[in-house]
Amino acid sequence: MQGFQYWEFLGGIGLFLFAMWMLETALRGLAGRSLRRLIQHYTGSRLKAVFAGAISTAVLQSSSLISLIVLAFVAAGLMALENALGVVFGANLGTTMTGWLVATVGFKLSLNEFALPLIGVGSLVLVGGARKSLAELARVAAAIGFLLMGIEFMKSSVGSLHDAIDIEALAHYAAWQYLLFGIVFAGVVQSSSATMAVTLAALSGGIIDLSSAAAIAVGADLGTTTTVLLGAAKGAAGKKRVALAHFIFNLTTAVLAFSLRNPLLTVVAGIGIQDPLFALVAFHSLFNLLGVVLFLPVVRPFAALLEKRFGDAADREGLFVGDATATVSGAAIAAIAKETAHLIARVIRQNMQGFPARLPTPPGSLPVPFEPAHAGAMTFDDLYRQTKRLEGEILAFSVRVQSQALETDQASRLTQLLSAARHAVHSAKSLRDVRHDLIDFEDSPQHDVNRFSEHFRSVMTAFYGRVFTLRSNEQAPLLEGLSDLLRQIHEWHDHLHKEVYAGIQADRIDESEISSILNVNRELLNSNLALVMALADFHLTPDRSDALMQLPGMNPSPRRAPGPIGSPRREPAPDG
Repeated sequence: MQGFQYWEFLGGIGLFLFAMWMLETALRGLAGRSLRRLIQHYTGSRLKAVFAGAISTAVLQSSSLISLIVLAFVAAGLMALENALGVVFGANLGTTMTGWLVATVGFKLSLNEFALPLIGVGSLVLVGGARKSLAELARVAAAIGFLLMGIEFMKSSVGSLHDAIDIEALAHYAAWQYLLFGIVFAGVVQSSSATMAVTLAALSGGIIDLSSAAAIAVGADLGTTTTVLLGAAKGAAGKKRVALAHFIFNLTTAVLAFSLRNPLLTVVAGIGIQDPLFALVAFHSLFNLLGVVLFLPVVRPFAALLEKRFGDAADREGLFVGDATATVSGAAIAAIAKETAHLIARVIRQNMQGFPARLPTPPGSLPVPFEPAHAGAMTFDDLYRQTKRLEGEILAFSVRVQSQALETDQASRLTQLLSAARHAVHSAKSLRDVRHDLIDFEDSPQHDVNRFSEHFRSVMTAFYGRVFTLRSNEQAPLLEGLSDLLRQIHEWHDHLHKEVYAGIQADRIDESEISSILNVNRELLNSNLALVMALADFHLTPDRSDALMQLPGMNPSPRRAPGPIGSPRREPAPDG
């Protein structure tokens, strides 16, 4: 087809998607935690939940991201399902703000007058080593510039398409075909905003009429539900409930909007919006508002119906204690031992996934006789929550076991296993607490911060390389191997500690980063020490495990006597 610039059109879409990702990342860095607090704490009523979802999505420019955050809150028990549904409904309304911005800025102003200055100034500030907050603002500016440039490419290519095709032929396409295009396109690019931008470009160029563009907009909302459905596919029951609610909401709204698109467009025209671009985005907002109005009064029975759809059995993480009998003490403790090995193995695998780029799997084998199932596309936070739930299942089963009369060696072994599980989870928590810093360090424009990021990654790669050599030929790790690893952990930590202070004295490290770098070094030390303590409790006899804890830097404390479950008897050493 002569006249149509395929690569310009494809490049425009790609640049738009890249800019949206860049903008989302920058805005998340500037306000992500505040928005998460807004979502979590200001959803006490249905209207507040809808408002929080709409505002958060309008700021972060991603309804899928907000929906995935809600999935995580529900899975962690931090948000009731009823409130979560309100946030999801509001997110759909908030995402229509992008269409208004694109229609207003992208098609009503001369983009070249804004795009290049934003890209130029933003990029220069970004690569110039600015402080973190200024760098994020520069990233926002550059992202908006790229966004405008992508829209300009799409406008230009679609404008040439007008003369290359028979516009009248498009009138013969059925409305459902435009609807299907919107579903497929949005599902592929995972962005209703990009789909709306393409649709606005086609509408602006006279390629399609307003009714056809409205059908595509309806399909775009339905197509983006795939992101949330995939995010909850292997998750807990609560996440599946939210994902199903998101799909039902969008499907119902899409059916109504598609059936009533011409009357709704008449309403838009009736309120004085004649410009086809503004009419389309007004239609987009109107049918999403209609969906909220329809669903909000029935949120409570809708949530109750979803609660019945997915039972709590799907939430069980344990593989051994769930079906074990607590009254048969020997078998019960054997099941707890297998489950503890399961938990330790999962912690090791998820800790290796805690870095921005997953640590490579070293040669050798896990130091416990268990290989966890592949986590697929699950995030580190989802894995951490599942591990916490697994620990809870172990503890709950152990309480039932402790209600029986146990022999001395059984009680001692149970105490060790519970301590091993607690330390393993503590290892995961220490890494989780500084994971956002590890991500920030890798993205930092400062060379010395990048260098420390590489050092942390190198140390942790070496640590897990040693961990995978502790158990060979099915033989459990010995006291000597764990002792050598403990000494090496402290050497790595002390070496980096000295490097940080050398960097401070040489004025190579920004003052705003010093505390974060030292904190990461301390928490990685704690994570590694806790994992070694978990392995010691799992593999060694009580006296040999206590001997290991007597080593310098281990902050030993007496072993707890068998009895009710409490906190672990030892904690990792503080930073020196």
